[in-house]
Amino acid sequence: MARWHTANVLQTTAGGRRLWHLSANSDGFAVESEKALLLGERVPAGIAAKDWQTLFRRKLNLAWLPANKVFLRTVQLPASEPAEIVQMVELQLEKLSPMPVTQIVWSVYLLPRPADKPDALQTVIVMIAGRSAVEEFLGQLEGEGYLADRLEAPGLDQLLAADIREDGVWIFPGSEDEPVLVAWWCGGTAQNLTMVSLPAGPERGPRLKTQIEQMAWAGELEGWLSAPPKIHLVAGPAEARFWEPVFKEAGEEIAVVAPLPTPKLAALSARRCAGDATGVSLLPQEFASRYRQQFVDGLWMRGLMAVLSAYVIGVLIYFGALYVLKLNYTRVKQEMDSRSGSYTNALKDAAQVQILKVRQELKYKALDCWKALAENLPDGTTIDGIYFRRGSFELHGTADDTAAVLTFNQAMRDVLNPNRDGQPLFSEVSQPTMQSRGANTTEWRFNCTMKEEADE
Repeated sequence: MARWHTANVLQTTAGGRRLWHLSANSDGFAVESEKALLLGERVPAGIAAKDWQTLFRRKLNLAWLPANKVFLRTVQLPASEPAEIVQMVELQLEKLSPMPVTQIVWSVYLLPRPADKPDALQTVIVMIAGRSAVEEFLGQLEGEGYLADRLEAPGLDQLLAADIREDGVWIFPGSEDEPVLVAWWCGGTAQNLTMVSLPAGPERGPRLKTQIEQMAWAGELEGWLSAPPKIHLVAGPAEARFWEPVFKEAGEEIAVVAPLPTPKLAALSARRCAGDATGVSLLPQEFASRYRQQFVDGLWMRGLMAVLSAYVIGVLIYFGALYVLKLNYTRVKQEMDSRSGSYTNALKDAAQVQILKVRQELKYKALDCWKALAENLPDGTTIDGIYFRRGSFELHGTADDTAAVLTFNQAMRDVLNPNRDGQPLFSEVSQPTMQSRGANTTEWRFNCTMKEEADE
Protein backbone atom coordinates (compact mmCIF):
# COMPACT_ATOMS: atom_id res chain seq x y z
CA MET A 1 0.00 0.00 0.00
CA ALA A 2 2.49 2.58 -1.22
CA ARG A 3 -0.20 5.22 -1.55
CA TRP A 4 -1.14 5.17 2.13
CA HIS A 5 1.11 5.22 5.17
CA THR A 6 -1.37 4.75 8.04
CA ALA A 7 -5.09 4.21 8.52
CA ASN A 8 -7.61 4.50 11.34
CA VAL A 9 -10.84 2.52 11.63
CA LEU A 10 -13.54 3.69 14.07
CA GLN A 11 -16.33 1.31 15.09
CA THR A 12 -19.47 2.59 16.81
CA THR A 13 -21.76 0.40 18.91
CA ALA A 14 -24.36 1.06 21.57
CA GLY A 15 -21.75 0.57 24.30
CA GLY A 16 -19.12 2.94 22.90
CA ARG A 17 -16.53 3.25 20.20
CA ARG A 18 -13.39 1.33 19.33
CA LEU A 19 -10.51 2.81 17.35
CA TRP A 20 -7.85 0.80 15.53
CA HIS A 21 -4.65 2.40 14.30
CA LEU A 22 -3.07 0.55 11.37
CA SER A 23 0.14 0.88 9.39
CA ALA A 24 0.51 -0.01 5.72
CA ASN A 25 2.71 -2.89 4.60
CA SER A 26 3.24 -4.89 1.43
CA ASP A 27 0.12 -7.03 2.02
CA GLY A 28 -2.27 -4.32 3.16
CA PHE A 29 -2.56 -2.98 6.70
CA ALA A 30 -1.52 -4.32 10.09
CA VAL A 31 -3.07 -3.28 13.40
CA GLU A 32 -0.62 -1.35 15.58
CA SER A 33 -2.85 -0.27 18.44
CA GLU A 34 -6.44 -0.49 19.67
CA LYS A 35 -8.24 1.98 21.90
CA ALA A 36 -11.68 1.84 23.51
CA LEU A 37 -13.62 5.12 23.74
CA LEU A 38 -16.84 6.15 25.39
CA LEU A 39 -19.62 7.68 23.32
CA GLY A 40 -18.86 11.40 23.16
CA GLU A 41 -15.21 10.96 24.16
CA ARG A 42 -12.79 12.80 21.89
CA VAL A 43 -10.51 10.79 19.65
CA PRO A 44 -6.80 11.35 20.45
CA ALA A 45 -5.64 14.12 18.14
CA GLY A 46 -2.24 12.53 17.61
CA ILE A 47 -3.87 9.48 15.99
CA ALA A 48 -6.63 10.83 13.76
CA ALA A 49 -5.70 14.51 13.16
CA LYS A 50 -3.96 15.45 9.94
CA ASP A 51 -1.13 17.95 9.57
CA TRP A 52 1.47 18.89 6.95
CA GLN A 53 3.16 15.50 7.32
CA THR A 54 0.03 13.95 5.85
CA LEU A 55 1.04 15.41 2.48
CA PHE A 56 3.95 12.96 2.40
CA ARG A 57 2.70 10.22 4.76
CA ARG A 58 -0.93 9.84 3.78
CA LYS A 59 -3.48 8.86 6.41
CA LEU A 60 -6.86 7.22 5.77
CA ASN A 61 -9.61 7.75 8.35
CA LEU A 62 -12.44 5.22 8.10
CA ALA A 63 -15.62 5.06 10.13
CA TRP A 64 -18.08 2.17 10.28
CA LEU A 65 -21.70 3.22 10.38
CA PRO A 66 -23.74 1.42 13.03
CA ALA A 67 -25.12 -1.77 11.52
CA ASN A 68 -28.74 -0.67 12.09
CA LYS A 69 -28.17 2.41 9.88
CA VAL A 70 -27.21 0.50 6.71
CA PHE A 71 -29.14 -1.52 4.14
CA LEU A 72 -27.39 -4.07 1.91
CA ARG A 73 -28.67 -5.12 -1.49
CA THR A 74 -27.33 -7.17 -4.39
CA VAL A 75 -27.83 -6.65 -8.09
CA GLN A 76 -26.61 -8.55 -11.15
CA LEU A 77 -25.29 -6.35 -13.95
CA PRO A 78 -23.41 -6.88 -17.20
CA ALA A 79 -19.65 -6.86 -16.80
CA SER A 80 -18.20 -3.44 -17.51
CA GLU A 81 -15.83 -0.80 -16.19
CA PRO A 82 -16.33 0.23 -12.53
CA ALA A 83 -17.45 3.74 -13.49
CA GLU A 84 -20.07 2.39 -15.89
CA ILE A 85 -21.32 -0.08 -13.28
CA VAL A 86 -21.78 2.78 -10.82
CA GLN A 87 -23.92 4.56 -13.41
CA MET A 88 -25.99 1.39 -13.93
CA VAL A 89 -26.58 1.08 -10.19
CA GLU A 90 -27.64 4.71 -10.03
CA LEU A 91 -30.33 4.04 -12.63
CA GLN A 92 -31.76 1.22 -10.46
CA LEU A 93 -31.60 3.00 -7.10
CA GLU A 94 -35.34 3.64 -6.98
CA LYS A 95 -35.95 -0.12 -7.14
CA LEU A 96 -33.15 -1.06 -4.72
CA SER A 97 -33.55 1.63 -2.06
CA PRO A 98 -36.11 1.30 0.76
CA MET A 99 -36.17 5.11 1.01
CA PRO A 100 -36.59 7.94 -1.51
CA VAL A 101 -33.46 8.39 -3.59
CA THR A 102 -33.16 12.05 -2.59
CA GLN A 103 -32.89 11.05 1.07
CA ILE A 104 -30.11 8.46 0.85
CA VAL A 105 -26.39 8.10 0.35
CA TRP A 106 -25.08 4.95 -1.27
CA SER A 107 -21.97 3.04 -2.21
CA VAL A 108 -21.13 -0.14 -4.14
CA TYR A 109 -18.70 -3.04 -3.94
CA LEU A 110 -17.98 -5.28 -6.93
CA LEU A 111 -17.66 -8.95 -6.02
CA PRO A 112 -15.04 -10.89 -7.99
CA ARG A 113 -16.45 -12.69 -10.98
CA PRO A 114 -16.00 -16.51 -11.13
CA ALA A 115 -12.87 -17.38 -13.07
CA ASP A 116 -14.58 -20.40 -14.67
CA LYS A 117 -17.50 -18.30 -15.92
CA PRO A 118 -16.16 -15.53 -18.17
CA ASP A 119 -19.68 -14.65 -19.37
CA ALA A 120 -21.18 -14.41 -15.86
CA LEU A 121 -22.89 -11.25 -14.74
CA GLN A 122 -21.17 -8.85 -12.36
CA THR A 123 -22.49 -9.16 -8.80
CA VAL A 124 -22.66 -5.77 -7.13
CA ILE A 125 -23.31 -5.20 -3.43
CA VAL A 126 -25.11 -1.92 -2.89
CA MET A 127 -24.84 -0.20 0.52
CA ILE A 128 -27.59 2.32 1.31
CA ALA A 129 -28.01 4.62 4.31
CA GLY A 130 -30.36 7.44 5.17
CA ARG A 131 -28.81 10.85 4.57
CA SER A 132 -30.16 12.30 7.81
CA ALA A 133 -28.71 9.39 9.84
CA VAL A 134 -25.35 9.78 8.09
CA GLU A 135 -25.25 13.53 8.69
CA GLU A 136 -26.14 13.05 12.36
CA PHE A 137 -23.44 10.40 12.72
CA LEU A 138 -20.84 12.60 11.02
CA GLY A 139 -21.82 15.51 13.27
CA GLN A 140 -21.12 13.35 16.32
CA LEU A 141 -17.73 12.32 14.93
CA GLU A 142 -16.81 15.93 14.16
CA GLY A 143 -17.60 16.88 17.75
CA GLU A 144 -15.22 14.15 18.89
CA GLY A 145 -12.41 15.34 16.61
CA TYR A 146 -12.66 12.59 13.98
CA LEU A 147 -13.04 13.65 10.33
CA ALA A 148 -13.74 10.54 8.27
CA ASP A 149 -12.44 10.09 4.73
CA ARG A 150 -14.87 7.23 4.10
CA LEU A 151 -17.96 5.72 5.70
CA GLU A 152 -18.40 1.95 5.41
CA ALA A 153 -20.74 -0.82 6.44
CA PRO A 154 -19.10 -3.27 8.90
CA GLY A 155 -21.25 -6.19 7.76
CA LEU A 156 -19.71 -6.06 4.29
CA ASP A 157 -16.23 -6.86 5.55
CA GLN A 158 -17.49 -9.76 7.68
CA LEU A 159 -19.27 -11.09 4.60
CA LEU A 160 -16.14 -10.80 2.46
CA ALA A 161 -13.97 -12.33 5.20
CA ALA A 162 -16.17 -15.44 5.27
CA ASP A 163 -14.82 -16.31 1.79
CA ILE A 164 -18.08 -18.00 0.79
CA ARG A 165 -17.57 -20.91 -1.61
CA GLU A 166 -20.59 -23.07 -0.76
CA ASP A 167 -24.19 -22.36 -1.67
CA GLY A 168 -26.74 -21.84 1.06
CA VAL A 169 -27.89 -19.21 3.48
CA TRP A 170 -25.14 -17.51 5.48
CA ILE A 171 -26.18 -15.91 8.75
CA PHE A 172 -24.08 -13.30 10.55
CA PRO A 173 -25.92 -12.66 13.84
CA GLY A 174 -23.50 -10.14 15.37
CA SER A 175 -24.22 -8.76 18.82
CA GLU A 176 -27.68 -8.66 20.40
CA ASP A 177 -28.22 -4.95 19.72
CA GLU A 178 -27.34 -5.22 16.01
CA PRO A 179 -29.39 -6.49 13.06
CA VAL A 180 -28.60 -9.90 11.61
CA LEU A 181 -27.04 -10.05 8.15
CA VAL A 182 -28.51 -12.84 6.00
CA ALA A 183 -26.76 -13.66 2.70
CA TRP A 184 -28.19 -16.13 0.15
CA TRP A 185 -25.59 -17.78 -2.05
CA CYS A 186 -26.80 -19.81 -5.04
CA GLY A 187 -24.90 -20.92 -8.09
CA GLY A 188 -21.71 -19.34 -6.74
CA THR A 189 -23.38 -15.92 -6.71
CA ALA A 190 -24.80 -13.68 -4.00
CA GLN A 191 -28.50 -13.66 -4.83
CA ASN A 192 -29.82 -11.71 -1.85
CA LEU A 193 -28.51 -9.69 1.10
CA THR A 194 -30.77 -8.56 3.92
CA MET A 195 -30.21 -6.81 7.25
CA VAL A 196 -32.88 -8.28 9.59
CA SER A 197 -33.69 -6.22 12.69
CA LEU A 198 -34.67 -8.42 15.64
CA PRO A 199 -35.79 -7.74 19.20
CA ALA A 200 -33.55 -8.69 22.10
CA GLY A 201 -34.50 -11.71 24.18
CA PRO A 202 -35.83 -15.22 23.51
CA GLU A 203 -37.99 -14.06 20.58
CA ARG A 204 -34.86 -13.26 18.60
CA GLY A 205 -34.39 -16.83 17.29
CA PRO A 206 -37.96 -17.60 16.18
CA ARG A 207 -38.28 -14.21 14.50
CA LEU A 208 -35.14 -14.83 12.43
CA LYS A 209 -36.30 -18.30 11.48
CA THR A 210 -39.60 -16.87 10.27
CA GLN A 211 -37.79 -14.20 8.23
CA ILE A 212 -35.55 -16.83 6.58
CA GLU A 213 -38.57 -18.93 5.61
CA GLN A 214 -40.18 -15.90 3.98
CA MET A 215 -36.94 -15.12 2.08
CA ALA A 216 -36.80 -18.73 0.90
CA TRP A 217 -40.35 -18.51 -0.48
CA ALA A 218 -39.45 -15.30 -2.26
CA GLY A 219 -36.34 -16.95 -3.70
CA GLU A 220 -38.39 -19.84 -5.02
CA LEU A 221 -40.81 -17.45 -6.66
CA GLU A 222 -37.97 -15.45 -8.26
CA GLY A 223 -36.33 -18.66 -9.46
CA TRP A 224 -32.88 -18.43 -7.89
CA LEU A 225 -33.67 -20.93 -5.06
CA SER A 226 -34.49 -24.47 -6.21
CA ALA A 227 -33.66 -26.61 -3.14
CA PRO A 228 -33.69 -26.27 0.66
CA PRO A 229 -30.62 -24.26 1.54
CA LYS A 230 -27.89 -25.35 3.92
CA ILE A 231 -27.54 -22.97 6.85
CA HIS A 232 -24.10 -21.55 7.63
CA LEU A 233 -23.87 -19.77 10.95
CA VAL A 234 -20.92 -17.37 11.21
CA ALA A 235 -20.74 -16.95 14.98
CA GLY A 236 -18.51 -17.45 17.98
CA PRO A 237 -19.01 -20.26 20.51
CA ALA A 238 -21.34 -18.26 22.78
CA GLU A 239 -23.55 -17.08 19.91
CA ALA A 240 -23.55 -20.52 18.32
CA ARG A 241 -24.96 -22.07 21.50
CA PHE A 242 -27.91 -19.68 21.23
CA TRP A 243 -28.59 -20.05 17.51
CA GLU A 244 -27.91 -23.74 16.80
CA PRO A 245 -30.98 -25.07 18.70
CA VAL A 246 -33.22 -22.66 16.78
CA PHE A 247 -32.43 -24.31 13.45
CA LYS A 248 -31.74 -27.87 14.62
CA GLU A 249 -35.26 -28.13 16.03
CA ALA A 250 -36.56 -27.78 12.50
CA GLY A 251 -34.21 -30.51 11.32
CA GLU A 252 -32.26 -28.18 9.10
CA GLU A 253 -28.61 -28.84 8.28
CA ILE A 254 -26.38 -26.25 9.92
CA ALA A 255 -22.64 -25.54 9.75
CA VAL A 256 -20.91 -23.23 12.21
CA VAL A 257 -18.11 -21.03 10.88
CA ALA A 258 -15.85 -19.03 13.17
CA PRO A 259 -16.02 -15.30 12.41
CA LEU A 260 -12.94 -13.22 11.76
CA PRO A 261 -11.81 -11.13 14.79
CA THR A 262 -12.86 -7.51 14.63
CA PRO A 263 -9.26 -6.10 14.47
CA LYS A 264 -8.61 -8.20 11.37
CA LEU A 265 -11.90 -6.96 9.91
CA ALA A 266 -10.62 -3.41 10.45
CA ALA A 267 -7.43 -4.24 8.54
CA LEU A 268 -9.44 -5.80 5.70
CA SER A 269 -11.74 -2.78 5.59
CA ALA A 270 -8.78 -0.41 5.34
CA ARG A 271 -7.23 -2.53 2.59
CA ARG A 272 -10.50 -2.66 0.64
CA CYS A 273 -11.08 1.10 0.86
CA ALA A 274 -7.46 1.92 -0.03
CA GLY A 275 -7.76 -0.09 -3.25
CA ASP A 276 -11.33 0.90 -4.16
CA ALA A 277 -11.56 1.51 -7.89
CA THR A 278 -15.09 2.98 -7.90
CA GLY A 279 -14.37 5.95 -5.63
CA VAL A 280 -17.97 5.80 -4.31
CA SER A 281 -18.45 6.15 -0.57
CA LEU A 282 -21.27 6.58 1.92
CA LEU A 283 -19.61 9.86 2.89
CA PRO A 284 -21.59 12.70 1.22
CA GLN A 285 -19.56 14.71 -1.26
CA GLU A 286 -20.23 18.02 0.50
CA PHE A 287 -18.72 16.62 3.71
CA ALA A 288 -15.67 15.32 1.86
CA SER A 289 -15.16 18.72 0.20
CA ARG A 290 -15.56 20.56 3.50
CA TYR A 291 -13.12 18.27 5.28
CA ARG A 292 -10.61 18.76 2.48
CA GLN A 293 -11.01 22.54 2.68
CA GLN A 294 -10.60 22.46 6.46
CA PHE A 295 -7.38 20.49 6.02
CA VAL A 296 -6.02 22.99 3.46
CA ASP A 297 -7.06 25.96 5.60
CA GLY A 298 -5.46 24.33 8.62
CA LEU A 299 -2.18 23.96 6.72
CA TRP A 300 -2.29 27.64 5.74
CA MET A 301 -3.04 28.73 9.28
CA ARG A 302 -0.30 26.54 10.72
CA GLY A 303 2.12 27.91 8.14
CA LEU A 304 1.18 31.50 8.93
CA MET A 305 1.42 30.83 12.65
CA ALA A 306 4.83 29.27 12.16
CA VAL A 307 6.03 32.31 10.17
CA LEU A 308 4.53 34.69 12.72
CA SER A 309 6.09 32.76 15.60
CA ALA A 310 9.47 32.78 13.86
CA TYR A 311 9.13 36.54 13.31
CA VAL A 312 8.18 37.17 16.94
CA ILE A 313 11.05 34.98 18.15
CA GLY A 314 13.44 36.83 15.83
CA VAL A 315 12.24 40.20 17.13
CA LEU A 316 12.61 39.02 20.73
CA ILE A 317 16.10 37.75 20.01
CA TYR A 318 16.97 41.07 18.34
CA PHE A 319 15.73 43.15 21.25
CA GLY A 320 17.36 40.77 23.70
CA ALA A 321 20.70 41.10 21.93
CA LEU A 322 20.22 44.86 21.74
CA TYR A 323 19.51 45.00 25.47
CA VAL A 324 22.63 42.96 26.24
CA LEU A 325 24.77 45.20 24.02
CA LYS A 326 23.29 48.26 25.69
CA LEU A 327 24.17 46.85 29.11
CA ASN A 328 27.72 46.16 27.92
CA TYR A 329 27.97 49.67 26.47
CA THR A 330 26.73 51.22 29.72
CA ARG A 331 29.16 49.13 31.75
CA VAL A 332 32.12 50.04 29.52
CA LYS A 333 31.13 53.71 29.55
CA GLN A 334 30.93 53.69 33.33
CA GLU A 335 34.34 52.05 33.51
CA MET A 336 35.74 54.64 31.11
CA ASP A 337 34.20 57.46 33.14
CA SER A 338 35.60 55.99 36.35
CA ARG A 339 39.04 55.63 34.81
CA SER A 340 39.11 58.94 32.93
CA GLY A 341 40.12 60.90 36.05
CA SER A 342 42.95 58.55 36.90
CA TYR A 343 44.01 58.47 33.26
CA THR A 344 44.12 62.28 33.11
CA ASN A 345 46.10 62.36 36.31
CA ALA A 346 48.46 59.77 34.92
CA LEU A 347 48.99 61.86 31.78
CA LYS A 348 49.56 64.92 33.94
CA ASP A 349 52.07 63.08 36.09
CA ALA A 350 53.83 61.73 33.00
CA ALA A 351 54.05 65.27 31.56
CA GLN A 352 55.43 66.62 34.81
CA VAL A 353 57.99 63.81 34.99
CA GLN A 354 59.00 64.57 31.42
CA ILE A 355 59.37 68.26 32.28
CA LEU A 356 61.51 67.41 35.29
CA LYS A 357 63.58 65.08 33.17
CA VAL A 358 64.13 67.79 30.56
CA ARG A 359 65.05 70.25 33.28
CA GLN A 360 67.47 67.75 34.70
CA GLU A 361 69.06 67.25 31.31
CA LEU A 362 69.22 71.01 30.71
CA LYS A 363 70.97 71.46 34.01
CA TYR A 364 73.64 68.98 33.04
CA LYS A 365 73.93 70.48 29.57
CA ALA A 366 74.32 73.97 31.07
CA LEU A 367 77.06 72.67 33.34
CA ASP A 368 78.81 71.02 30.40
CA CYS A 369 78.66 74.30 28.45
CA TRP A 370 79.92 76.26 31.45
CA LYS A 371 82.78 73.80 31.90
CA ALA A 372 83.70 74.02 28.22
CA LEU A 373 83.66 77.82 28.47
CA ALA A 374 85.79 77.89 31.58
CA GLU A 375 88.36 75.49 30.20
CA ASN A 376 88.78 77.09 26.79
CA LEU A 377 88.41 80.84 27.50
CA PRO A 378 91.79 82.39 26.51
CA ASP A 379 93.57 85.13 28.44
CA GLY A 380 92.67 88.61 27.44
CA THR A 381 89.15 87.58 26.58
CA THR A 382 86.23 88.44 28.77
CA ILE A 383 82.62 87.27 28.82
CA ASP A 384 80.03 90.02 28.95
CA GLY A 385 76.92 87.83 28.57
CA ILE A 386 75.81 84.24 28.43
CA TYR A 387 72.41 83.12 27.22
CA PHE A 388 71.54 79.45 27.53
CA ARG A 389 68.36 77.94 26.22
CA ARG A 390 67.43 74.46 25.14
CA GLY A 391 69.85 73.42 22.42
CA SER A 392 71.55 76.82 22.15
CA PHE A 393 74.46 78.44 24.00
CA GLU A 394 75.06 82.07 22.98
CA LEU A 395 78.17 83.99 24.08
CA HIS A 396 79.32 87.59 23.68
CA GLY A 397 82.12 89.57 25.17
CA THR A 398 85.34 91.55 24.46
CA ALA A 399 88.87 90.64 23.65
CA ASP A 400 92.22 92.39 23.30
CA ASP A 401 93.12 90.37 20.20
CA THR A 402 90.96 89.03 17.37
CA ALA A 403 93.22 86.02 17.07
CA ALA A 404 92.29 84.98 20.60
CA VAL A 405 88.61 85.09 19.64
CA LEU A 406 89.20 82.84 16.65
CA THR A 407 91.23 80.46 18.81
CA PHE A 408 88.43 80.39 21.38
CA ASN A 409 85.82 79.72 18.67
CA GLN A 410 87.84 76.82 17.32
CA ALA A 411 88.37 75.41 20.78
CA MET A 412 84.61 75.38 21.35
CA ARG A 413 84.20 73.44 18.13
CA ASP A 414 86.55 70.77 19.38
CA VAL A 415 85.01 70.36 22.81
CA LEU A 416 83.97 66.73 23.36
CA ASN A 417 80.82 65.58 25.12
CA PRO A 418 81.81 63.98 28.40
CA ASN A 419 78.80 61.63 28.21
CA ARG A 420 79.49 60.49 24.65
CA ASP A 421 83.05 59.41 24.08
CA GLY A 422 84.51 60.87 20.89
CA GLN A 423 81.42 62.90 20.10
CA PRO A 424 81.57 66.73 19.97
CA LEU A 425 79.52 68.61 22.49
CA PHE A 426 78.21 71.06 19.93
CA SER A 427 76.81 70.08 16.56
CA GLU A 428 77.49 73.53 15.18
CA VAL A 429 79.48 76.57 16.30
CA SER A 430 78.85 79.70 14.26
CA GLN A 431 81.63 81.97 13.09
CA PRO A 432 82.20 84.82 15.52
CA THR A 433 81.07 88.28 14.62
CA MET A 434 83.59 90.87 15.73
CA GLN A 435 83.45 94.66 15.94
CA SER A 436 86.31 96.94 16.99
CA ARG A 437 85.66 99.31 19.85
CA GLY A 438 88.64 101.64 20.46
CA ALA A 439 92.21 100.94 19.51
CA ASN A 440 92.76 97.65 21.42
CA THR A 441 89.28 96.27 22.15
CA THR A 442 87.15 94.04 19.99
CA GLU A 443 83.56 93.01 20.72
CA TRP A 444 82.73 89.51 19.62
CA ARG A 445 79.64 87.19 19.52
CA PHE A 446 78.96 83.63 18.38
CA ASN A 447 76.43 80.84 19.01
CA CYS A 448 76.98 77.18 19.86
CA THR A 449 74.24 74.68 18.96
CA MET A 450 74.19 71.57 21.08
CA LYS A 451 73.59 68.10 19.63
CA GLU A 452 70.09 66.77 20.09
CA GLU A 453 69.57 63.40 21.72
CA ALA A 454 68.26 61.97 18.46
CA ASP A 455 71.42 63.08 16.72
CA GLU A 456 73.48 61.65 19.46
